[in-house]
Amino acid sequence: MEKAPRKEKFEDLLRQVEEAVKALESGKLGLEESLERYEAGMKALKQCHVILEQAEKKIQILVKEKDGTLAEKELKPESKEPKREKGLPRANPPEAGESRGAELPF
Repeated sequence: MEKAPRKEKFEDLLRQVEEAVKALESGKLGLEESLERYEAGMKALKQCHVILEQAEKKIQILVKEKDGTLAEKELKPESKEPKREKGLPRANPPEAGESRGAELPF
């Protein structure tokens, strides 16, 4: 009878990623060992992302209703686009044909 794959803890996986990064940054590894460490680190990192996504789906927040009662509400994931303050320019220039609003004087 085959054993089910052992489910690793997030902290253990994160430690594996950190160890892989440290080993790669040391510059003491050969090419083959560097590739092996990189692949192992990326595999652990992917598992970390899966665990975090599962945890995020479980998170509930309590909101206070108008009548004073508390209700559970799912936490909506934040937009993947970075927030910027009003009035600050975009990091990327507008695409061809896209309006910038007021024309620049120069």
